[in-house]
Amino acid sequence: MSIGRTTSTLKGDALYTEAAQLTPGGGAATVRYNRALGKTMYFSGGDGAYVTDVDGIRYLDMCMSHGASILGHNHPKLKAAVAEALEMGIICSYETEHHVSLARKMTEMVPGAEMVRFSGTGTETVMHALRLARASTGRNKFIKFEGHFHGYSDYVYWSTAPPVGSAGPADKPTPFCQSDGIPDAIADYLVVVPFNDLPALQAAVEAHREDLAGIIMEPVNYDAGCILPGSGYLESIRELATNNDVLLIFDEVLTAFRIAPGGAQEYFGVIPDLAILGKATGGGLPLSAIAGKKAVMSHLRPLGNAEHSGTYMGHLIPVAGSLACLDELSKPGVFEHLFALGDRLYEGIRSAVARCGIRARLQHLGPRFFIYFGLDPEVEVVDYRSAAQYDREMTLAFSREMMARGLYFHDYGGGLAHHGFSTAHTVDDIDLALGAIEDSLKVLS
Repeated sequence: MSIGRTTSTLKGDALYTEAAQLTPGGGAATVRYNRALGKTMYFSGGDGAYVTDVDGIRYLDMCMSHGASILGHNHPKLKAAVAEALEMGIICSYETEHHVSLARKMTEMVPGAEMVRFSGTGTETVMHALRLARASTGRNKFIKFEGHFHGYSDYVYWSTAPPVGSAGPADKPTPFCQSDGIPDAIADYLVVVPFNDLPALQAAVEAHREDLAGIIMEPVNYDAGCILPGSGYLESIRELATNNDVLLIFDEVLTAFRIAPGGAQEYFGVIPDLAILGKATGGGLPLSAIAGKKAVMSHLRPLGNAEHSGTYMGHLIPVAGSLACLDELSKPGVFEHLFALGDRLYEGIRSAVARCGIRARLQHLGPRFFIYFGLDPEVEVVDYRSAAQYDREMTLAFSREMMARGLYFHDYGGGLAHHGFSTAHTVDDIDLALGAIEDSLKVLS
């Protein structure tokens, strides 16, 4: 089995040629098309911190299913939980004891989770959370932040990565639709504001208060690399939402069970009215959840009149896997291990960047990070507009170099994204990554 890849393989190329005739882009989702390679990759398996493609090429995984596989691949406890669920008969659309146990576990771990409801993807969970917020408040508009991503549903797939020249003034961005097929009229229900700009948010709340159902946000803007909230910013948003009787909604698809056992709510000590839990929630299995205050969650049927249902919601197999995953993440030392690995990796990246004379800013929290090539290493990236000044071509080239050295950095066309590692990664894996990163930076310099 070889390490690393060239741009051409045998079975992988043949599969892509066939798949491209059968599915748009040769895969089941747009983001699986790897723009650094100009095609979709096909894998045969994964174990721990590593994945192997269909040509037997093995990679240290620095994508980890876009953050979903928090325990690594092929974790024995998750496999055992799935096997147990399969033995129950692949029952679908029925509640089990596992559902009750998982709901109890989530309400114990997540500070603001007085009640929960399970879904599948983060996209559908956000969609239902917005409906719930409208039902709870009787109002229809939402404030979202420029550069924050909340899935692909029509009401929020706006201004996630807009061309700056088409995005309007920095302090009052124009809603930018990210896909064809979304009605223009939906923009009337969205107010876009810059992240980490409290006066702009205050002005937006004041202007739209009568129609405003909620403020939805990534507490850590991982989807624009890794942009942290400024000191006191989340606390101020919480106070602003409370004082104006609008709901605060944390999209914790990426932060839940990743930066602390209770996610961003625990890490920052700020409790939203609703939260969307995803990715690490299922440990690589398709499970997300709405979690929130009982007064809001009680608007869901049958207690209220807001619908949230579906045949595959809370399917037994991911529910059982999620319960095993959260049990593992509840063990002592897990998050200390993740943050210690992070300290080693991030210190090493900064040193390598300096030695190679590369202009780049590294930002990180816990096991997810991004290197903003082309930006001043000493100047913090605080919002989307500052992030968008990065060097896209160097980002794309970096992904290619890493792939050639046996590290899987998934590429989004050189776009702003996030990379990361799992509990399965070891110090040796981190050192291997650092060696490959420095070799790649030498080429780029």
